[in-house]
Amino acid sequence: MRVNTLCVLSGLVCGAIANFAPPLYGYEKRAPNATTCNVDQNSPPGDLTTCGNSTLFFVWRPKARFIAPEGWMNDPQGLFQRSDGSFHAGYQCHPQHYQWGNISQCSAFSDDLTYWRDANGWQNPKTLYPSQIYDIRGVFDGSIIANGWDGYPTTIYTSVFPAPLGVTSSPAERVGAETQSIAYTKDGGASWIKLNFGYGANPVIWDWPVQNLTGFRDPYAFESPILAKMLQGHTNATGDYFLTISGGIRTDADPSGGSRLFLYRQTNRNDVIHWTYLGPLVSTSASASFSDWSGNFGTNFETSGVTRLNEQGLAHDDGSDPRALNIVALGTEQGRNGSHENHWPLWAAATFHNSGSGVEASLDAVGVVDWGRVYASIYFPVSSTRSVLVGWTYEDDENLVLAAQRGYQGAFTLFRDLFLKVTRNVDPSTPGLNGPGNWKVWNETDGSTSVVTVGQKIVPETLREYRAKSRISTPSSRSLNGTSTQYVPFDTQPTSRHYAINANLRFEGTNGRLGMAGFRVLASDQEFTDIYYDPNGENLMIERTNSSLITTYGNDTETGKLRLWNITTGTRTARQTLNLTIIVDNSVVEVYANDETVITTRVYPWLSASKGAGFLIKGGGGDNSTLDYSTVYYSKLELWDGLINAWPQRPADTRKELLYDGPLPNGPWGVWSGV
Repeated sequence: MRVNTLCVLSGLVCGAIANFAPPLYGYEKRAPNATTCNVDQNSPPGDLTTCGNSTLFFVWRPKARFIAPEGWMNDPQGLFQRSDGSFHAGYQCHPQHYQWGNISQCSAFSDDLTYWRDANGWQNPKTLYPSQIYDIRGVFDGSIIANGWDGYPTTIYTSVFPAPLGVTSSPAERVGAETQSIAYTKDGGASWIKLNFGYGANPVIWDWPVQNLTGFRDPYAFESPILAKMLQGHTNATGDYFLTISGGIRTDADPSGGSRLFLYRQTNRNDVIHWTYLGPLVSTSASASFSDWSGNFGTNFETSGVTRLNEQGLAHDDGSDPRALNIVALGTEQGRNGSHENHWPLWAAATFHNSGSGVEASLDAVGVVDWGRVYASIYFPVSSTRSVLVGWTYEDDENLVLAAQRGYQGAFTLFRDLFLKVTRNVDPSTPGLNGPGNWKVWNETDGSTSVVTVGQKIVPETLREYRAKSRISTPSSRSLNGTSTQYVPFDTQPTSRHYAINANLRFEGTNGRLGMAGFRVLASDQEFTDIYYDPNGENLMIERTNSSLITTYGNDTETGKLRLWNITTGTRTARQTLNLTIIVDNSVVEVYANDETVITTRVYPWLSASKGAGFLIKGGGGDNSTLDYSTVYYSKLELWDGLINAWPQRPADTRKELLYDGPLPNGPWGVWSGV
């Protein structure tokens, strides 16, 4: 029987599962701490660890974005546009727990990627959850086949079985720990029906394509005219959908190992059961890096996917458009020296080449989707012309000091339109122009030089609502100069911790001797977060040193690479203007620079007064004595104060009691315990 095959491959006997897997819904309650605590935000904080569960629920909670009603959330999954034009967004969830555990999919719906409503109500938004022997340990990330089982929207997801799992697992992961399974929906994602268990049904992909894997998860289904054309006559598989599965090869077993993205194709059209393995699409050496602008490939890929972009957005050509690029999203593990939970969310511009019966990608440029506390960024098609991306922004409380007191963990970034951003008339003598980076160089037919990279913009539906529902003020254009730090508050200050700033900044002075400038947000006399650009180091920065009086939260400075290119117009060459869009949504600060560099991070000011905003100049990035008296010109400024409530159908208070799973009975590699 299939069950015996899975169990033997995982080193377990199926009969043992009942001996150590507790009921999934009968957890013991975790008793709130009975000690009273001081939550007076007009004075410095006391010992907040004495506070009870969820007592700090409202202090740092975002309101203007996608977020679970309570408890743990992480990766987006099952994203698709429904038949009526509305959207389903799934997310990994562990309600009434503040840690990751035996994960489920929760779901929500939206008409505009801006306002959301929970599937089946906020009290229990779960729509796909562990229920079968092959997924009893968790429903991991999945993607959507639009016309899948019997023509219904169908998710292919990673089904997790109790066994050693993960890139750092010891003993190493084995075949059967992570398999790929199918579920379909008849009601637009409010509920999902799993296929039966056994051969010709779930799991539909269970065996590994190669040995010694570090992971085998996060299937991403997509259509690709360019791959279909390239593979004509090279494979017997003829289905419309391709599939990537993320993983890697252990270097202790194979010194040539590293991260891998495995490519499959539907064996036959309209058949979601049978998939043909075509080989690795992307292969990278362990812990390799493409450039200083490109993060690190780590030792295992996760949450990866494939799309094709042009200047307008989603491209559907078969390779005939020379101004479209193949873009591969790559989540990487174990490549960030322990910071940011050791993850990078990367994108890569790729050229595809035939290789035997499959296709291999050579990487032409590699960039970072978001340089801050973001992971699991993935895209999905919208209205046939848009490729929309969203990711998970995780908290900066890695030791979980105040996790129980918050009563929730995680949120989504804002939804973003992807496109190819082309910067024209770049000075061809720019140092490093033709070196490796997060851009490609196009030599135009008129003799000019263009630089192309992946562009990201907040979806216009969200920006329109943010502006329409906010109080708009327009700080006057001004210039600031000098070599010391100056903070100039806006004349009209934000009234809450939910606001947006839009502005253009122009830096004047000698290259290498320019001051750093930007804005200060969430500011009071004792707490503030500084957002600025360093033109000398070509870095966008969010300095969190003084963001919070609470010392247990992370406060490292976030840094993302950004170049302001020299643009030639006639006989004149001038540095690009810097456009900044800053979204402050309580503890989430999301910064977009020139629609190409994005940093989303988390900050936790305590004082109620810490909500101010204003201009900032910080002198130079090096020895101030060598600086010119450089000038920064601010223009086209707007402050949007208030933003929106993205969940109008939820009550103001969605707290629920946290649950404690209790100790698990002894047993090998069972379901996870959690709190």
